[in-house]
Amino acid sequence: MNHTTEIKLAAAGLELGENMRVLCPACQGGESRELSLSITLCEDASLKWQCFRAKCPMDKGGNGGKQVHHSSTPLVKKKRRVFEGKVSDMREEDKSWVKEHWGIEPEHWYYTPEYGGRIAMSVRSPKFVHRGWVLRDITGQARTKALTYIDEGQEGLSWYKTTPNAPTIVVEDIPSAVKASKYVNAVALLGTGIGLDRAIEIAANSTSVIMALDNDAISLSFKWARKYSLLWGDVSVLPLHKDIKDMKENDIKELLNE
Repeated sequence: MNHTTEIKLAAAGLELGENMRVLCPACQGGESRELSLSITLCEDASLKWQCFRAKCPMDKGGNGGKQVHHSSTPLVKKKRRVFEGKVSDMREEDKSWVKEHWGIEPEHWYYTPEYGGRIAMSVRSPKFVHRGWVLRDITGQARTKALTYIDEGQEGLSWYKTTPNAPTIVVEDIPSAVKASKYVNAVALLGTGIGLDRAIEIAANSTSVIMALDNDAISLSFKWARKYSLLWGDVSVLPLHKDIKDMKENDIKELLNE
């Protein structure tokens, strides 16, 4: 994968006119691993980017922060499925079920009568803005337990940053992320995959990373930790004996050394 492709992937979450700072794929931010690469999605949907490290090899001999790169081809974004059904406040019976089974009373969860009736979990950006939905069946009768809908231009990650400077624990599902966020910052992958664009968003919003995928995905936890160790810096793997959402509070405290 060349640097232009990596940069386009990193910019996948930008809206027109927005700018972001990320780790440069060419120089890796030097010894300090600074977020030295500036990327802007222009109004015409093209990208421009610039690394501000003088020793960056983006150009021959280093660009000294003077060379602005530009892609003339508009950034084409893949169409996303958008949920357009109705949602309302969670029903009391659903609140009781969530409290009994997962021990949480989450914010930004609703109810939808669509697909046989489901809990509608708002997917939250790093800035706590709604970016999509996960529709979760709790009856145990649906063929597909969770249906995910992410808005155009958004990453399929849901953030719960509650503790400044604390590590970020990476889990698979929203209930586990909500439960873990009582003690550390948390992000739900809404699955197990981590492409470069997701990895960059995690790096940009974390001081350190703890991979804690479900027990049946422990090999993936180690895979992502190895693959993105340079990007994330301080990264570790936390093997689980059960999903965090199914753990008791004392078990979670012990797990996270609280």
